[in-house]
Amino acid sequence: MSLTDDIRSLGTGILEKIGSQNENVINWKSWLQKYNFLPGHPDDPYAWLTDILALKSVDSGNYGVGSILVGADGKLAAMGHNLVYSPYFRSDLHAEMVTVNSFEEENPQITTLKAYTLYTSMESCPMCLTRLISAGINRVFYVSPDPIGGMVNAISLLPPLWKELSGPQLFTKARCSTELSNAATEIMLINANELLEILRKRRM
Repeated sequence: MSLTDDIRSLGTGILEKIGSQNENVINWKSWLQKYNFLPGHPDDPYAWLTDILALKSVDSGNYGVGSILVGADGKLAAMGHNLVYSPYFRSDLHAEMVTVNSFEEENPQITTLKAYTLYTSMESCPMCLTRLISAGINRVFYVSPDPIGGMVNAISLLPPLWKELSGPQLFTKARCSTELSNAATEIMLINANELLEILRKRRM
């Protein structure tokens, strides 16, 4: 099978296990199952998979963000989704953190991630951005911008050391369809308000 076929098979398997009765989740599950990768959008398969992982995240009671790490050969090296709220509260387990944690724990012998690419369904927050800079991942693509919580488009505001370290890296929007980008945003919004309230209550 081709890489695209492998991704399609993996994503379809994940979707089949999503069992939420939430109408928005059901509708997006159906949409993702029917989506066809578009010519001229080389990142469509990877963006599609991050959207699926984001929907799985919502289905598990977490914030709707998914992430994958891809090797130089284009094959999937690790994947994850937000795990901040369930099965128990862990403030650090954003999708990118889960993905990089998984890869680093399983591959301690690999000392550089220069040849790797990370895709995330939403633009990375400040915490995740500095983690990705530390990890040294060569390219980071986000499927949808996050004007409220994202930090990639404000990378120039980082302290001098972080700006210097990020110099060789590419942080930019994925080369995917507008439809997949919009889907990433809409999936994130399914339960965003109720989860944000949980964070606010923890500060009272």
